[in-house]
Amino acid sequence: MAILALFISLFTGLRISLVSHQDFAWLSAILPQGRVHTWHFYAGILLTCVAIYFVYYYKQLKRPTHNLKLKTRYHRLVNQFGYVVLILTLATGWIRWLSNGALAINANWHYYCVFGVVLYLFLHSYIYWLEQGARLVSRLIPRKLWHKKQTWITGLVCISGAVFVYAAVLTTAGREQLTVTPLSLDTFIDIDGQALEPNWQKAQSVTVHTYGGANFVDGQTQVEIKAMANEDEVYFLFRWADPTASLQHLPLEKTAQGWQVKGHGFYQYNETQYYEDKFAVMLSETCAHGADGTAHLGPQPLKNKPKNTHSKGYHASLDGKTRDLWHWKAVRTNDMFLADDNFIGAPLKPQTGSRRYTAGYATDSHESGVYVMNWQWYSQHGVTPKRLPISPSVTKSPSEKAIGTWFDYQPYQTKHDTYPIGTLLPSVLYRSNRIEGDRADVRARGHWQAGFWTLEMVRKRDTGSTKDLRLQDNTCLWVSAFDASQIAHTRHDRPLQLAFLTP
Repeated sequence: MAILALFISLFTGLRISLVSHQDFAWLSAILPQGRVHTWHFYAGILLTCVAIYFVYYYKQLKRPTHNLKLKTRYHRLVNQFGYVVLILTLATGWIRWLSNGALAINANWHYYCVFGVVLYLFLHSYIYWLEQGARLVSRLIPRKLWHKKQTWITGLVCISGAVFVYAAVLTTAGREQLTVTPLSLDTFIDIDGQALEPNWQKAQSVTVHTYGGANFVDGQTQVEIKAMANEDEVYFLFRWADPTASLQHLPLEKTAQGWQVKGHGFYQYNETQYYEDKFAVMLSETCAHGADGTAHLGPQPLKNKPKNTHSKGYHASLDGKTRDLWHWKAVRTNDMFLADDNFIGAPLKPQTGSRRYTAGYATDSHESGVYVMNWQWYSQHGVTPKRLPISPSVTKSPSEKAIGTWFDYQPYQTKHDTYPIGTLLPSVLYRSNRIEGDRADVRARGHWQAGFWTLEMVRKRDTGSTKDLRLQDNTCLWVSAFDASQIAHTRHDRPLQLAFLTP
């Protein structure tokens, strides 16, 4: 049982680690895919119970005497090393899951412990493998143990303990609340990213420790969250550390070979350099593991669906429920004073000719005003802009003008393309100053200052859209921060649950 739980934890953990780390990418082909977060959590609970049971009854265990090699200094040291790394792995895993920001430990410690586990398995097994070869496999689970009463008692105690721990965790530690402070209907909150209103100072805050993102210090940042609500709308305030305000979005650069999209990973839809800062909020009626069961990891985690180019995975809902997703973008939506209102639903039907398959991630419907990309067809070898500036003055600093407007540009013609090498053009063109329709249900504005983003969001409690979730008590909430990255966002294991106070 311990061996089974250990290997399930190890292999699912390695798959999860590939979202942020590439040390074990060479094992990707044999690692499990899909909803591995759930199996990782179950196996971790069972392994914890087995470890506790072993420690409790350690003195009563009969030590084997037929194999003197177990008493050698080498094996004693290896076993002691194994006990230490296993305890550290379990402890760091539970601390990371339970703290959710209360203990700002380095979230990578749990990952580093995996190297110790792998080393222990190698040191512990390679001598036995040299001595016994394939016979070692049959000795991992000796048949004679199945006939012993103690084996069944041990299994029953560990499984019962795992069920108890699972139930206790889900009903208590698994449900941290975000208190929503009441707000009078006539109180005005300016969505400007400043949060200067006294009401914000009085609102209760929750801090969530997020990890696993690109470009952040150690891939981590803490997010402070506040919420207020009147009878009609719910306001959110998010604040997180980010050393720089990233305001580039795949700028077009004129080279000797023509126009190129500046990128570092964009060809695989995993840009981590020439991209804007972003922030995402996911809401759901339920609070399951792995982004409420929507995270499916691996190069092809969904049967009969296209592979993803970055091999990390997809978001999709397989239970028939829709998850609400608000996606604020520092370049593409911030000047519209909006967050992109999206959702996670059932996997979409693949479109012929489309390079990118997004599974269940899609935008709400819109009527007009959507931004467009300023290239006709993407290729990593070069692009042709859709439009060029009417005015010949262009900037070479993409952060100064990361957005162009449709009407300040004209259709691309070779005779107008006289710009010198090194010229930069924005890749984003606004067709209007605002998106309209369901996609514009979330008003938002972010402001960066002194190493921190401050982001205000507001949305109606109930928009009436089938793609939006009604905001009410016990609604589950997750947040993710992006630092100049397309998909490499931070995350946290346990969601918050909204708790509306009565006026």
